[in-house]
Amino acid sequence: MRYDAPYPEFSWSHSRDRALAECARAYFWRYYGGHRGWSPEAPEEARLAYALKQLTSFPMIVGTAVHDCARESAEAVRRGRPRPSFDTMLVRVSEALNRAVLGSHHRDLFQRDPKRVVMLQDAWYSGRSSSAGLAGAVTKARLCLRSLEGSRVWADLEACRPECVTVPEGPEAFVHEGWPIYAGPDLVYRTDEGRVVIVDWKTGDDSDADLQIALYALYCRTVLGLPFRDDEWFGRVVNLSTGDDTTFEISRLDVMHAAERIRDSVQAMQVLLADPDRNAPRPLSDFPLPEPERRRRRPYCPFYALCHDELEEVEFGRCADAEG
Repeated sequence: MRYDAPYPEFSWSHSRDRALAECARAYFWRYYGGHRGWSPEAPEEARLAYALKQLTSFPMIVGTAVHDCARESAEAVRRGRPRPSFDTMLVRVSEALNRAVLGSHHRDLFQRDPKRVVMLQDAWYSGRSSSAGLAGAVTKARLCLRSLEGSRVWADLEACRPECVTVPEGPEAFVHEGWPIYAGPDLVYRTDEGRVVIVDWKTGDDSDADLQIALYALYCRTVLGLPFRDDEWFGRVVNLSTGDDTTFEISRLDVMHAAERIRDSVQAMQVLLADPDRNAPRPLSDFPLPEPERRRRRPYCPFYALCHDELEEVEFGRCADAEG
């Protein structure tokens, strides 16, 4: 949402927590430096940060499109209608990939309206559009969609009453311990036996799925009003790229740990504010760049253009010290 206030409203999300853990400087540009960057009157750095925030990649496009197909399929089952076919879903993903390839030819249009024109990060930084990686993205999309089509989730869902199936459209805000939290599971269903199952579709890394499921449990308890009961709540992580389908019990302790994680993360974010009441950030220098080793492990950052000069100075200083 676009806010005309001097600073954006504060809210917590799992993606925001991960962004701060990965790089405080990128966190600044993503959540503060690009605020109001959609306005022609905004400073040049803010407009650039806002544009860079919209950069994408083939894996991100595939992940978003496949999740959209999963949501459409779940909604169809809930309504007693046929699920979209594999070919229909593949066309949807292919169209999303093609929009990115075509949009990446139009750098000027992207800079003028980065929300409407899709731009690949590789194309932005190389200065030319390239279809390198497109074949791999299509292959992955096919693999994920075949897994989605044949998932055992659908048989379980068909056995549920429609009113026991919830298909969120996306992250939704709710208040937890006084803070606005954004979260939303991909799918929630309740069996006739009283089991609550929270489904998380994955198209890539699922290493933090346990934490996400616990966060979604807070969502289900707060937003859906489902009373938590031991031995009756379960997480189900379906990795469409590997075919793994894992179900595990959610304990009361898991939910408590998730609440504690949110509390600690919010505190870490609040430390970086000069004025918490207005959500005004501290100076840019208080959002440090990651250490060189971490930068080498994560070399691709959409905000590199905003940190390039400082990174060059740091590396030059290290080289000078070494020579001295």
